[in-house]
Amino acid sequence: MSELPNRSERPRVLSGMRPTGKLHLGNYMGALANWVKLQNDEAANYECYFFIADWHALTTDYADPGRLQSKTIDVALDWLAAGLNPNKSTIFIQSHVPQHAELHLLFSMMTPLGWLERVPTYKEQQENLKGKDLSTYGFLGYPLLQAADILAYQAQYVPVGRDQVAHVELTREVARRFNSMYRTEIFPEPEALLTPSPKLPGTDGRKMSKSYSNTIGLTEDAVTVARKLGAMSTNGQRIRQTDAGDPDQCPVGDLHKIFTPEVELAQILKDCRSAKSSCQGCKLVAAISISDLTQPILERREELDKNRSHLWDMLREQSERAAARAELTMRDVRDILGTSRDLGKLEADISFTGDIGLGYSLAEYSGIFGLSPVVRALKIRAIWIELLSNEGISLSQVGNFANFMPERELEEPFITPRKKRIFVTTQSITGDDDTFSFKVPQKSYEVWALLCWDKKTFFLSDFVIPQKFYSQQFSQARKTLSNDERVVVTIRKEGSRDLMNLGTSEPIDVTSLLGNYDPLN
Repeated sequence: MSELPNRSERPRVLSGMRPTGKLHLGNYMGALANWVKLQNDEAANYECYFFIADWHALTTDYADPGRLQSKTIDVALDWLAAGLNPNKSTIFIQSHVPQHAELHLLFSMMTPLGWLERVPTYKEQQENLKGKDLSTYGFLGYPLLQAADILAYQAQYVPVGRDQVAHVELTREVARRFNSMYRTEIFPEPEALLTPSPKLPGTDGRKMSKSYSNTIGLTEDAVTVARKLGAMSTNGQRIRQTDAGDPDQCPVGDLHKIFTPEVELAQILKDCRSAKSSCQGCKLVAAISISDLTQPILERREELDKNRSHLWDMLREQSERAAARAELTMRDVRDILGTSRDLGKLEADISFTGDIGLGYSLAEYSGIFGLSPVVRALKIRAIWIELLSNEGISLSQVGNFANFMPERELEEPFITPRKKRIFVTTQSITGDDDTFSFKVPQKSYEVWALLCWDKKTFFLSDFVIPQKFYSQQFSQARKTLSNDERVVVTIRKEGSRDLMNLGTSEPIDVTSLLGNYDPLN
């Protein structure tokens, strides 16, 4: 796998398309043309991810997967021929990025069944595809797989048609539930970018769809396009050559409005209404207009098709690139859910130089009560860090302890990888068991978890401090300090209350946030 990319600050767009074989004009106008515009929008500077959804294809066509790979290649060729650029977008195959499946599985553990059953397309497609057995979890759960597709990249925008808006809303609900349940902000709630979708009729006047066998292919030659349009119905209009027509009621008129240049369109519509042109002539002009768009795409596709091995290499490289970005998200998800793949051993020994000169293994709890107060505090803190590591929470130290005595080391904080939380441990070196003091950097972290040790009971007291409890006091404390000074934090007991001070600020009551646990049992 390629190296993990940095988390980009660019707005991220993601969308996908099932591999149903060569694309038709409906696919192009309904999605692909808009993707190319998003990719090339220099002002918005989108970071674009577009994937071929082969797993999604199996949710309805699991019984007939024989041509799935060839259909995938057909879609990739059409995408590239139509203008998607692997130097500007990440273009990949869904099944080549296993993080999609992993996140889908984890989401399935926490998503209510009713959320999936109420998605409008669930019952609609069961009605429309009666020839297929869709009483499967794969079909019920495919909107959840879509949510995983989107959230694996922490995408902010999803270009979709109106029929897919409900799926984006489900994704927003899944993101909201995960963030709320695990007290995190890992997933943004993506917005639907509604794709402009003009009225594009098929050759029989109905919506263009392969299921109706009424499509005009994106890469069909000009002769085939002209033949298909020549056979199109004009919706019962102009039985006689002299009859006036209404292009607003004619499917050929709808095609003109989409593909014929504006400089020619007005005259064509006028001639139809005044019976100055024949229907066959009108159809021929529409076929030429369509071929002006599709012929260059056909030629690029034929050139790309000459070297399929190069195409596969590109898709493989792009899929690795997508997987590397999805892995950034999955590392955070695994940490939150305790499913980390990292089997590495935590550094087990704590040792330091100076008057004490001792080292202890985290796994050896015996003899802890006979240690000096400072060594015992370090030992208990190390046990606490190991407990967090076993829960999938990795910490790094803020300070450099090379020149610190053990007493000072107890004041130094730890932070989580994304710097969303800061953890501190301390004990009362002065002998006052009701007051604990330590220093933190001059940065207001989103959440603090502050840990203190009570020497009398050998308990660890942990506080999770929401930002609203300390943001104002923290800001005031910083005003009195120089750039390199730390903010002094003090937690003390006052009767039944636990009070926290930042510098000389007024005390904040954190009693309700306190939770005790004994790491030795």
